[in-house]
Formats: sequence, structure tokens, C-alpha cells
Amino acid sequence: MNLSMTSRDMDLLDALTLRVRLLTLRQVTELWWPTGENQRCARRRLESLSESELIEIHRVNAHPLLPVTNPLFAWKPGEVEPDFEQMAGKCRNRWNRPAMPMTVCVAGRLAANLMGSTARGVPHRDHRNHDLRLASVYAAYRQQRPRLAAFWIGEHGLPKAGYRIKDPDAFLRQPDGKLLRVIESAGRYNARQIQSFHDHCESNQLPYELW
Repeated sequence: MNLSMTSRDMDLLDALTLRVRLLTLRQVTELWWPTGENQRCARRRLESLSESELIEIHRVNAHPLLPVTNPLFAWKPGEVEPDFEQMAGKCRNRWNRPAMPMTVCVAGRLAANLMGSTARGVPHRDHRNHDLRLASVYAAYRQQRPRLAAFWIGEHGLPKAGYRIKDPDAFLRQPDGKLLRVIESAGRYNARQIQSFHDHCESNQLPYELW
């Protein structure tokens, strides 16, 4: 690998291997080239990283990104559980626009191996809206709550919880090990899936945000 790596490069690889599975070109530009440079600058650097097999650039069709305002539901131990049917209705109803093409970048095999992550390659099309929703939440955390964003660890950056156990999508965990909350992209979850996620968090005393 002949590419001279910058701190910005390493931060991007960290995000794509240990935080989220993919980011759009626009998100990359806003997060790492925010001081007046345009997407062309970001695209050139991404292409250099791609040529070094650290990342992959893909053109995919996906639902337009949803705005990130408030979670669908936030919970902590001792509070009342959500109305699972109501939450499922909110999940379904928000995916109401036709897919559109967008450019995304993902970790390549080399970066995943270097960072000790299982995240590599573009997600299957059935998971892309889910993963893009999570990426939007992560980007919002970085822009609006950077101190908390530093504690964000994606499920692919951690050992799996166990056989047939659904790990939350991300954890906000302090360096001392204290868990602040878990983050879940609800995608198009039905009531059973939401209840299963809630029951897992409740039994393990995990505060959560469902997006």
C-alpha cells in the first residue's frame, strides 16, 4: 500500500469498520470535508483509498434518507414499554418514497482486517435502508453530539453476544466500560421484532434509542 495515510483517512476507516457499515458520499463530505470543499475533493480521496483496497465505492438504489430529529422511542430500565403495534406502524409508514440512486462507501477487506472488524463490502439490498438509517443517526451524533459519538461502537466491531442472539446495532460505551445506551435502526420492523428487541434490552437492563 503506497498511499500516505492522514488522520482524516484513519478516522474515516475507523467509522466504516467500527461504527457503521456504510456512509453516503454526502455524509462523508459533510463530516470530513466540512470547511468549504465540495464533493469532488471527497470523491478524489475516496477513489485513492479505493485504489489501495481500503474502501469500496458503490452506486446503489435506496430510499431517500430520512431526517434525524428524535428517536421513534427511547427507553431505560424502570420505564413503561412501548406500544409495539404503534411503533411498527410508524416504522412502516415512513418508507413511502421511491428508491433513488446514491453513492456510498464501505470498508474493503483490507481495512476490515486491519481494524479487527467484520464489516466489509456493500450490504445486501434488503439491509441497505436499515444500514443507511443507522448511518444517518451516527452522522447526526457526530455533528450534534460529538462527545457521545466518540463512544459509539457498532455491532460489527464487537464479539457477537451469542448464537441466535440479535445484537443491538450500536453501543454508546465509555472507555471505563460503562454503557450509556444502545442504538437500534428499526428499519421496517414489525411489532414482533420490536418487542423482541425491547425484551432483550429489558432483560439485560440496556437503555436504548429506537430510530
